[in-house]
Amino acid sequence: MRSDSPDPQRRDILRLLFLSGGMLSTAPLLNACKSLSLRDDASAMPAPTGELRLPRGPLADVGALYDSGVDGIFLPEGFTVRAVARHLSNPVTGAFDPLGLAGYNWHEAPDGGACFAANDGGWIYVSNSEHRQRGGVGALRFAPDGRITDAYRILDHTRRNCAGGATPWQTWLSCEEVADGQVYECEPSGSPESARVLPALGRFAHEAAAVDLPTRSVFLTEDTPDGRLYRFVADTDDVTDSTEGPRLRMRSGRLQVLNIEGFADDDYVSDDLRLRQLHATQWVDAIGTDQPQAALRAERREARKRVPGTIFRGGEGMWIYTLPQALRSVPPGGTVPTRAVLFFATKGDNRVHALDVDNGLIETIFDNRLIDPVFDDVDNVVVSPAGDVVVAEDGDAMRLMVVVPNAPAKTLLQVRLGSDSELTGPAFSPDGSRLYFSSQRGPNLPLGKNGSGVTYEVTLPASIQAAFRAA
Repeated sequence: MRSDSPDPQRRDILRLLFLSGGMLSTAPLLNACKSLSLRDDASAMPAPTGELRLPRGPLADVGALYDSGVDGIFLPEGFTVRAVARHLSNPVTGAFDPLGLAGYNWHEAPDGGACFAANDGGWIYVSNSEHRQRGGVGALRFAPDGRITDAYRILDHTRRNCAGGATPWQTWLSCEEVADGQVYECEPSGSPESARVLPALGRFAHEAAAVDLPTRSVFLTEDTPDGRLYRFVADTDDVTDSTEGPRLRMRSGRLQVLNIEGFADDDYVSDDLRLRQLHATQWVDAIGTDQPQAALRAERREARKRVPGTIFRGGEGMWIYTLPQALRSVPPGGTVPTRAVLFFATKGDNRVHALDVDNGLIETIFDNRLIDPVFDDVDNVVVSPAGDVVVAEDGDAMRLMVVVPNAPAKTLLQVRLGSDSELTGPAFSPDGSRLYFSSQRGPNLPLGKNGSGVTYEVTLPASIQAAFRAA
C-alpha cells in the first residue's frame, strides 16, 4: 500500500486476498500440538493435483454499476453508500474540525480495517492510518440503528500502520509496514494506553494478520518484493481464557516461513498457471526472528547462506474463512477435509492465494489472466459471511473486486472520482448488512477530487443480507 507521501520507486518495484471466521474454541483442539496443520514435514503427503472446493457467494452475481451520486462511487443496483468519516472532520457531528476541538477528527490515510460487535447490538469499525510518522488506529462506534455515536483513537505513536487482522477474541492486530515494523494488539473499545506490542510476531514490513485458534497460529504477510508468508505458532502455555473464549497471548512460540514444494528457500513461482493447481507446502523456522527480516535475508544471500521461505512478492491483505460443514471434503493430495482456508494477496504479481490450513496445500485462485482490465495491484482482502472473497485495488482503477475462485472476477464497486488514491479497509458489519471501505486520499474537503482520506459505508440489498444469514 502507498503512504500519505507516495514513493514512486516503491510502487514500481512492487509491480515486479483474510480474520478468523467461526473459530473452534474447544480446549482439546487448542492443545493438539501435533495436528496436521502443525506438521513441519510435508514429505509424507501425496503429490497434489486439482483445486480446493471453495464456495461461490451471492456477490459474484451482482449486476452492472450505477452512479450512486456520492463522490463518484459506482455501485450495483440496490446498493447505497454514504461517507461516514472524512479526515479533519468530526465523524459524530460531521463538522469540519481540523484542531479536534469537538472531539476526535478522523485520521488521514485510512487503511486496513475490521468490524466488531458491541454488546448493545451496535458495532465498531476500526481503521489504521498509514501516515509515515503518526500512524495509529481510529475507531467509529455505531448504534444498533447505524448512527455514529462516538469516534476515538485506540493506538498512538506507531508508524505507517497498514493492514492487520481481527482476532477471534475480538481485538485488532495493527501492523506497521516499515523495515523493522511490529504488530500491536488493540482493544476496539479501548484507549491507546491499552494497546500492547507483540515482539514475538517478528520485525519486518508487516502488512496483514489472521488468526486460526485450533492450530494456535497467527499468519502474517510481508510487503516487500522478496516477502515471505509467516506463521507464528503459540506455545501451549501461551493460550489463556477470556470473556470471548480462548485467546493467544502471542508472547512465546515459533515464528516460521512457508516453503512451496519445488520452490523452496528463496525461490519464486514465476508462472501464473503453475500455481493454478494445488502444491504441497512445508513450514520451516525463520532465522534471526528478533532482527529486521529483509536486511537479514540480504546479508545471508551475500554470504551465500540458506535463505528460508518461498518468495511472495509484495504480501498484502489476508483473511481466514472457515468452510461450512457441507462444503468440507478431502482435497487432492490432502488427508483430512478442508476446514479453514487462508486467503492472501500479493501485489507484485497480482495474485490471490488460497492455503488449506490443515492439509498444507496452496493454490492461486486469481491472477490477472482472470480479469480485463487487469488489476493494478491487489491489496486488502475480506471474506463475506457467504464466502465471497473481496479484494481492494491499490491503483488508478480503484475497484473492489469479487474474486471468484479460478473464474473471471467481478467488479463490486468502483470510485471514478480522482486518480491519486487507493481503496482500503473493506470490512463487513457483524450482521452482514453493511460493507465499509476507505479511499485513502479521497476528498475530505468541499472542493477537489483528491484529499487525505474518506471512509464509506455501503448498505447491501435485502436479498444479499438474507443470503449471508442463510450461509
